[in-house]
Amino acid sequence: MIRSLVLFAHVVSVLALFVGLGLEWLSLDALRRSTARVEALRCLRVSTVVPRFSGIALALTVASGFYLGARFGVLGDGWMRASYAALLLMAIVGGPVARPAMRALRQAAQTPGDGVVSALRAAASHSILRLSLRVRVAFGLAVVYLMIGKPDAADSLLVMGLALALTIATSVSKRQPQSTLAEGYR
Repeated sequence: MIRSLVLFAHVVSVLALFVGLGLEWLSLDALRRSTARVEALRCLRVSTVVPRFSGIALALTVASGFYLGARFGVLGDGWMRASYAALLLMAIVGGPVARPAMRALRQAAQTPGDGVVSALRAAASHSILRLSLRVRVAFGLAVVYLMIGKPDAADSLLVMGLALALTIATSVSKRQPQSTLAEGYR
């Protein structure tokens, strides 16, 4: 009975983690596209609450996963070690790394007058926020694969490498040359 409850908590917390990542992604995207103060502040409220929700989901995922790993004697397996390393990376990138950019986003809401929308849009466009989300999604998906496939240590490292490659590939921006940009405004 306890194992079933812990497994249920583990699955629900993983689902909650991805719901939180999706909501954070959508709210930051909506904030970058907002045109009205009310709309921008609504998106800001969502984007500042969701990381706490995701953090709780991540903590519950780790705690229940540790219990299940100990129960089945797989804590020393390569896929478990890779999973915990990826979850630690997700926590660091979502917490201490992204915190200054999130703080700047909340401070942008204090901008007086109509400048608040442009200040919030600029703060929501911070590259660290986008990178943080990409890292957490890619490595979260990698962990889900590891939990399902339970590969050996070498294959687990390959999966982590693929998650890193996916993050890098999606982070490389396709910028237009300046002359093309200037022609678009004529």
